[in-house]
Order: sequence, then structure tokens, then C-alpha cells
Amino acid sequence: MATKVKIFTLSTCSHCRATKKFLHDNGVAFDYVDVDLLQGDERQIILKEVEQYNPQRSFPTIIIGDNIIIGFKENDIKEALGL
Repeated sequence: MATKVKIFTLSTCSHCRATKKFLHDNGVAFDYVDVDLLQGDERQIILKEVEQYNPQRSFPTIIIGDNIIIGFKENDIKEALGL
């Protein structure tokens, strides 16, 4: 089974776009949430979830299995995915 990959992003963030492109270009299936496009309660719930992984609430926050990577760190992402 493939490692589950989830990323919390902002639609306006260049590092977030780079992360999505990198994962897509490497054929990695992933779920993502553009947090800035959410509103009201939904946004608050997701921000609380981001905070559990990343108290600074910076983006992208990338969860790969048990690994949490803050920011677009290509080598860390490759290592976590075994690429």
C-alpha cells in the first residue's frame, strides 16, 4: 500500500504550488486542502488540525505517513516517500 500523503496549502503560496507540482510530477497520489479558500467553522477545524502537526501554522505542512515536513523541502519529501 502506498504511503498516505496529505498537504495543507494556501492557494496563493508558491512553495505550496511547488510541492503539489513535485508530487504530481513524481506520480505521488496526495490529498490537499487550500486552507485560505475555506470559510468559517470549516477553516477553524482545519487550522486546528494543521496546528497539531505544525504549531506555527506555516505552509505547506506536509504529512507523509508518520513524517511531518514543514515547507517545500524536496530532499526530505523524497526521503519520506522513498524516491
